[in-house]
Amino acid sequence: MTLQEGVYHAPGARPGRALVLFFLQAAPGADAATVGAALQRLWNVWRGLVRGAVVDLPGHPVPADALTVLLGYGQKAFTLPGARRAVPAALLTGSFRSPQPMGGGRVVVGSGLSYSPEVRQNPATEEIAVQVVAETQLAVNRVVVETWKATHDGTDPATGVAPLTLTAFYQGFQRADGRSWIDFHDGVSNLRSEERAGVITIKPTGDDEQDWLVGGTYLAFLRLSVDLARWRGIDRAAQELLVGRDKLTGAPITAVGADGPVTVAGCPVAGTTEVIEPGNEAFREPPDVTDPVVDLSHVQRANHHARPASDASSLRIFRQGYEFLEPHGAAPGFRAGLNFVSFQDTPDRVVRILRQPTWLGRTNFGGDPDVDPAAAAALLSVQAGGTYVVPPVDPVEPFPGAGIFA
Repeated sequence: MTLQEGVYHAPGARPGRALVLFFLQAAPGADAATVGAALQRLWNVWRGLVRGAVVDLPGHPVPADALTVLLGYGQKAFTLPGARRAVPAALLTGSFRSPQPMGGGRVVVGSGLSYSPEVRQNPATEEIAVQVVAETQLAVNRVVVETWKATHDGTDPATGVAPLTLTAFYQGFQRADGRSWIDFHDGVSNLRSEERAGVITIKPTGDDEQDWLVGGTYLAFLRLSVDLARWRGIDRAAQELLVGRDKLTGAPITAVGADGPVTVAGCPVAGTTEVIEPGNEAFREPPDVTDPVVDLSHVQRANHHARPASDASSLRIFRQGYEFLEPHGAAPGFRAGLNFVSFQDTPDRVVRILRQPTWLGRTNFGGDPDVDPAAAAALLSVQAGGTYVVPPVDPVEPFPGAGIFA
């Protein structure tokens, strides 16, 4: 059994430029068999789209634009009447908290990351999550529309209810400049290709009831908005110490000198200006540091370089991030942020990164929350988030995870 498509972990593999992540909710009272049959019909629609085939356009293919579709299941999928699989233990221990009834609230106990005050209900907690990636926005958006068509056509005329309903969906894109909305380089420190499979894929546990998951993975999703006004109120040197990189070059910071942050020697190499350029590969992973201030920066807190990466205690994860920009009713009239998507053999890796004091812990992003007000400030806030099991492709199943329902 193998990983589903949409986890771009192979050497040289690059995710498509456009993302849509959407959620499917089961109708009240729907049993597992009914939901499974509806999901089978949707899977056939999605596989057609991967080939460029649209149901309403027989014989007239459209560009698929390297489309991939990945299926994940939340806790609710396993509680449907008649479900044949128990909730994976990692989903129970590696889940995010719900927002407070009046809005906001910590995502994980002990974490400095909270839901936005306006978020009273987490939209990313339905039975099914679907990740769609392609080279164009049209290709990923087409999947959303074709999914709606299929669920709409499956409505019971007597009740007016469909077995599955498309609820929230989130769009994102990858930036060619390798930076984020706070203007710093982002995503340049990721797992080496030879380490990825050991971090991503679920391993045998000795529990026969969990064997169907071996070779699959867990998806963790957080839609993070960034307070740009707050960020721009911090001077450049302080920003760099919070991040752990030089703002312009992306070179990792190793110490705080008399004149400000000191970057790793030799980066960027001669003839280049940024860490993302060829020749700077050795400098993309921040080195271990002894300076206590730099050690509390975001890049140091989020990765302690423990080996082997395949050991869950290393807390290494495989990231596939996508920026977003959307209209918003409050000033400045838009919301900017990041769709944080990661794959790992257990979502506990993500939860522990967010919760443990020596990792991100009580910080919202980086720094010392007991000393630096900027470290505890709500630079980032969560709009939605969840963890989902992504079963492997089993050649005897009509779609990944079909054994949950059949």
